Amino acid sequence: MISDPLVRADIETLLLAGQAMDFASRLKGFNRITNPELVKNFARLAGTSERQLYQDVLPVLKRSDVIDYAVDVHGQLEYVEELVGVTGSIIAQTFKVLDGLDPNDHEIALLHSIEIAAWAPLTRSQHIDQISARTGVGDEAAERGYNLALAIGINQRISSRELNEEVVFNPHVWGTGQVQIATFLRNLPPSERDALLGICEAVTAKPGSTLNAIGGDSRVVTGARKVGLIQAATVKSNALGRPLSQTYVFSPLIQTEDDHATTTEALHLRKLFLAHILFGQEKATLGYGRIGNPVVLVEKLLKRKEVGPATNIGTDYHMLEAAGVVRVEGDPGERAYLKLIKEDIVRDGLDWLKASLGSVTGGSSELTRLQNVPGRFVTPERDRTTIPDDAASEEIMTSTILELRKEAQRAVRYQSPFGR
Repeated sequence: MISDPLVRADIETLLLAGQAMDFASRLKGFNRITNPELVKNFARLAGTSERQLYQDVLPVLKRSDVIDYAVDVHGQLEYVEELVGVTGSIIAQTFKVLDGLDPNDHEIALLHSIEIAAWAPLTRSQHIDQISARTGVGDEAAERGYNLALAIGINQRISSRELNEEVVFNPHVWGTGQVQIATFLRNLPPSERDALLGICEAVTAKPGSTLNAIGGDSRVVTGARKVGLIQAATVKSNALGRPLSQTYVFSPLIQTEDDHATTTEALHLRKLFLAHILFGQEKATLGYGRIGNPVVLVEKLLKRKEVGPATNIGTDYHMLEAAGVVRVEGDPGERAYLKLIKEDIVRDGLDWLKASLGSVTGGSSELTRLQNVPGRFVTPERDRTTIPDDAASEEIMTSTILELRKEAQRAVRYQSPFGR
């Protein structure tokens, strides 16, 4: 809750956009409402006065195709009908509402500051430079937006003696390692740093993208995986006697200090679930129940508590079953059912799945005759430890070794900075 009156005044447009969408979402499921008092009460629940409702909220929501409404000759409401999620995604509708309210430069800078801090921890100067470069606002507006993101408590900063500067990050995404990653990014050439932040943006927008799909310089991507800037999870199988694998990429999520083990386990299970659903869409055996529409399948699993029968279910999901996320009823090679066990993991995984739509292309022709599917899952933490410190990745990271490990001698000898 933002209580500082000065801060609230500075982000008035953002707050109004939030109130407008809050009001619209409260109408969802009520179809057409013809009772004006009911509409006013919904507005009150969203913190919107009657005057603000008529003057600002209703008009901008109608212009943005989020609601439809009409008034009589006396200016009283005849009806209100919500269109939340109908004319576009809720996020797209929210930004359309915000755009219709004409936010000022520092409010735009604030939104980008929050987004950039979620992509990666950066030094203060580089963070503000990224705001200016991505928004086109002036330095003053960029710095004001940066300060507002701190004032409302979404972004945080810590001082670094090694960098002699503050490091800015989103604590809801980056629980640890902020200085290490900021050091890694600061020492990259500007073009490579911008490219890497673009990769972070893509991974945040589409969790579960394939490693090949995100593109970029392989050396930079390998270095980013090594320091934990992006996380990679790999599903492996040994179909037809030859190894096959697919690597999916995620943005790191916070692993809180309280209830750390439970949080970490839940994150691993969610990545495990998403990776296997995408693997089942891309590489499962054709004609035996390859997943055509992952979102529809998962929604059906949540609604009916089971999906099937299909032959691939009996062979593709034994690791999910071992993790207690689902249960497979049926024998390998026969048509089997997939039963839901951990609904929270699957429901959260569905959100990631929807965000990743379009991030995984169809499987190649070489992979359409698989007899065996996922045999092993490599977690992001294990992925980091198994990346070799070869000459290519070492070349990129040499300039960061002093700060990362404080061992100049190891950097000079080109030894691994991650050996201990």
